[in-house]
Amino acid sequence: MESSAPPIPRWVVVVAAALALVVLVHSAATALWIAPRNPVSQAAAEPLGKVMDPMFQQSWSLFAPTPINVANSLEVRAFDADLNATEWVDVTDVEISANFTHQLFPNRASRPTRMLAARAHAQFIKLTDDERHALGGHYHHDAWPRLAEALEEADGSSSAARRRLVLAYDKTMAAYATEYVRATVTELDPVYVQFRVVRQRAAPYASRDEVPQAIAYTFGRRPMYEFSRQDSEAFREAIERFQQ
Repeated sequence: MESSAPPIPRWVVVVAAALALVVLVHSAATALWIAPRNPVSQAAAEPLGKVMDPMFQQSWSLFAPTPINVANSLEVRAFDADLNATEWVDVTDVEISANFTHQLFPNRASRPTRMLAARAHAQFIKLTDDERHALGGHYHHDAWPRLAEALEEADGSSSAARRRLVLAYDKTMAAYATEYVRATVTELDPVYVQFRVVRQRAAPYASRDEVPQAIAYTFGRRPMYEFSRQDSEAFREAIERFQQ
């Protein structure tokens, strides 16, 4: 007498069908996202971007023949009203150590300042020497209107769009630095913040025993700043968890 296989439980069929649907939808979205621009991809650009850009975006520079070989990090420090300064702190290392290193399932909290530093640097290197000099200046009052004016008046000034983007990154780094020093600095009363992007290049294989010198791009002092929707208490709690 032939034996028949036991019937597949209904829940297994439902789960398998749901997973297959998810894979199918994601594969279709990915194909549309990476495809050459066309009327369909343009029409779906906004909803696709909300999912693909923050969650699944990859740079072609990950792959051969020229994979990423530079680590970008953001360092910050604080000043009081008398310009006494704290030590520089690598906030990117704080994020990575707490959320990536030795973690079986790393979370996205290891990425914010690493990505911010890389994107800020990508715009920074496209500026003229005079524009970079303006970014290195100290602006204690009316910081960003004055910085915007300095960038506009710099020799060989970049396009208005690039200047706006650079200002947005500058303000974002100031806001992050503000929250970090609020959460951690106790030795002085912070009034100003300063930040720098530090780039550490990987050593070529032939000279793998040598560590290339890191390159730092230092921005000037800025007043403490926060965006309207920042949650200082949540930030403080996150930093406390990172430091445990």
